[in-house]
Amino acid sequence: MVRAQEAPPSFDGSAKPVCYVNGKRYELPLGRGEATLLQFLRENGLTGTKLGCGEGGCGACTVMTSHWEGGRVHHRAVNACLCPIYAVEGMHVVTVEGIGNARSGLHPVQAALANSHGSQCGFCTPGFVMSMYALLRQTATEGKDAPAEEEIEECLAGNLCRCTGYRPILDAFKVFAKSEPAAYTAEAIAAAKGMAAAAAAENGSSDHSTNGHTATAAAAGANGQQKVCPSSG
Repeated sequence: MVRAQEAPPSFDGSAKPVCYVNGKRYELPLGRGEATLLQFLRENGLTGTKLGCGEGGCGACTVMTSHWEGGRVHHRAVNACLCPIYAVEGMHVVTVEGIGNARSGLHPVQAALANSHGSQCGFCTPGFVMSMYALLRQTATEGKDAPAEEEIEECLAGNLCRCTGYRPILDAFKVFAKSEPAAYTAEAIAAAKGMAAAAAAENGSSDHSTNGHTATAAAAGANGQQKVCPSSG
């Protein structure tokens, strides 16, 4: 006996696409195909995500999206100013408001940046924080202990800062980088000391040679064998 296949349910327009932002369920408005994720977030009071260049070049609008793919969760830093609102349907979006604040407590990424004086005007700070936060979440998902310093620098390549400078920001985030145990072994320390000693010996011999040459030149000048500059004596 062959059963007739049931017709798929028709879409009557009553169901709305949804996403989750900082753990809260949001219905995405219909008929807003031109809207970006950045516009949606700011319209809902999440103004920590900034509008800078509007072209994905400054990173001030960076947020993290999480979705299920290939049997596990993937965390990615995205530019909200370029992301269409319906592209995050079914995803979880995390903004800077969702990881910590001064009232309930700062996230370690936020605290590290503040303690290292990595923020001046503060406009770009949320973007830097979310880029680093997304890297740490994805690193943990992949089963790694910590990212390498090169990975941290690469993840911040899309974030621009016009006033603070990048050195304090990089210094703040390098506390999350994995250390190289080989650099702290007895052999490595001894090798470093040996290099320092060799450099000191080389500098000493160079100084001795220079001093000897100076003394020889002075003696030659005293014997009238070398001309003396009339301006310097």
